[in-house]
Amino acid sequence: MLLIDDSLLHSIEVTTEALRKRSDAHWIIAFSGGKDSSAALKIFLAAYRRAKIKLAKVTLIYCDTGVENPILDAYVKNFLRAAEHEFAALTLPISIVTLRAPVPDRFFVRIVGRGYPPPTNSFRWCTTGLRIKPVSEFIAKQNPDNTVVVLGLRQSESRQRDRALALSSNLYWQKQREGKGDYDLFLPIVELSVPEVWDAIFSLSLPKALNKSALETLYRGASGECPVIKAPTAPPCASGRFGCWTCTVVRKDKSARELIKSGHFHLEPFVKFRDWLAEFRNDPANRWHTRRNGSGGLGPFTINARKEILRRVDALEDSTRTTIIDAEERGVIASLWTMDNFSRLAFKRPSDLGSSKAPIGLVR
Repeated sequence: MLLIDDSLLHSIEVTTEALRKRSDAHWIIAFSGGKDSSAALKIFLAAYRRAKIKLAKVTLIYCDTGVENPILDAYVKNFLRAAEHEFAALTLPISIVTLRAPVPDRFFVRIVGRGYPPPTNSFRWCTTGLRIKPVSEFIAKQNPDNTVVVLGLRQSESRQRDRALALSSNLYWQKQREGKGDYDLFLPIVELSVPEVWDAIFSLSLPKALNKSALETLYRGASGECPVIKAPTAPPCASGRFGCWTCTVVRKDKSARELIKSGHFHLEPFVKFRDWLAEFRNDPANRWHTRRNGSGGLGPFTINARKEILRRVDALEDSTRTTIIDAEERGVIASLWTMDNFSRLAFKRPSDLGSSKAPIGLVR
């Protein structure tokens, strides 16, 4: 039997008290599939069983960006399918909702359709559009004043986060503004260290659908760490980070490269595409020489550049047997190309005007 340390017990006790105090609230568990959100979910369920109360409403939300690391994405979606059956069998009052950005705001619709350059540190449009906005809009449709969002945030992850947490008198409870009202954030793992997070994952039983060994193996592969585990019951300490496979904010996708080294060779085409896209973005020949607002400077990708990106995506889909841009997204991309072809302000060079017909290759 695994032992639970004092820090983890304290987190469960604080969460139990929170559930009893706000049993009439809508509890929303933000789940990404990573170690922190997994630990937060396990602590929530342990506290719920201990509280022995009936909660008004509980929703587990997962935000699917459409460009998640393919290995983690498959792991999470398998978990969500299994968890839905497990929650029903255990009569746990938890519904599961998968969120996505509207089609016009999705990653490749913006890049291939609108000509957005891939994100950089100075123009990081992806996080807001693909993650924050879908979650914010979902919460806004609830009753924010009576909503508690469970997040797997911890201290000491960044100085900026520590400064924000320090503004509250109670680390576990934070306030978040949303539209016309405030909602509460509850942070069950805020005081836990990385080893204690893994303690929660390995020592708490529910949900059984969460494959702790598979998750640990993913992190160990992504971080390149091979910690010595002294006993079968000892928790691992790998702490690699996962990101979108298309991420061009970082110079190199270290987690993906480490996963390839550990045997996940099917990720290689995704990494090669990502590296090519980062270089393609930086070539001025692929960009308009004015921005959409008419000001000077590098603007969106030209239509010809967008066609080249689409050709590369098509080739990647064929080689990996995956769907990266679905039919609905391709339809929106075709419409956006047509709009740009007829925009007098869009182009400075006649050779880039292209055809007014629907782009070849969009419908597959």
